[in-house]
Amino acid sequence: MIGRLWLLYRFEWRKLLARKLPLVAFALVILLALIAPQLGKVVDTAKSLSESSAPTQDRFASGWTALAGSVNTTRIFLTLAVLILAGSAVAEERAQGTLRALMVRPLRRFELLAAKVLTLWSYGAALLIAAVLAAALGAELSQGLYDVVDPDYPDRLVHAFGDMCGYVYLAIGLSLVPLLALTAMGVMISTLFDHPGYATGVAVAAFFVLTAAAELSDAAKWGLYVTYLKQPFVIVEDFANQYSGTSRKIAPARLIEAVAVPLVWAGACFGLTSLVLSRRDVTD
Repeated sequence: MIGRLWLLYRFEWRKLLARKLPLVAFALVILLALIAPQLGKVVDTAKSLSESSAPTQDRFASGWTALAGSVNTTRIFLTLAVLILAGSAVAEERAQGTLRALMVRPLRRFELLAAKVLTLWSYGAALLIAAVLAAALGAELSQGLYDVVDPDYPDRLVHAFGDMCGYVYLAIGLSLVPLLALTAMGVMISTLFDHPGYATGVAVAAFFVLTAAAELSDAAKWGLYVTYLKQPFVIVEDFANQYSGTSRKIAPARLIEAVAVPLVWAGACFGLTSLVLSRRDVTD
């Protein structure tokens, strides 16, 4: 099984890289993450000029806030890229007839779906890491990545450089789990439609509905994976803006929740996808 899954995984990667959209999306996300810190400085300067005669600088801004803000800005583009690819993953092959050709081979449908989900998740993970690296470079060039200190008391260390790097690494790891749930949801919706355009549209709409539900309902917020897709780098930005002199820590219970909730979503979506595809006739 592992051997077949590995072959399917490599095959899906070749198909993915043969398309223009993944490569274009990769380049655009990296470019946006790189220039976002500079754009933020331009916007802040323009805003201060419109309010007073002389531009003022945000004393709480730092390279770390620029990095986190850049990643949060590019997150929506990353999300849309993954959703578009995942939403068309099965529907496009069904529309083109290639899914039927695959099914005549001695392959389990479960293995085919797993390869698609793992490939798209790997692509999303690579895109996220590239965006963080580009944002870090942009933040270093615009603000500099140093220790976080209290602007009123520069000798008071709030977060050391190494600690902030650790928070960024943790944020990347925590973002990968809801990214898996996002990918699984997109592939699940893709199995419900024969037209890739419809499937992609529904996948994007479902994401925004869940996002709206998380914003409108505190009761539902922490039970939706979309919350944990956004939260990690918001926390990094909060840490960079903290000048109380006391280092905050992320509660272990919150860490467990940030992993468990998206994993439940990913498992439920993948299970539903396997059930739907096992009952669908893909030979017509």
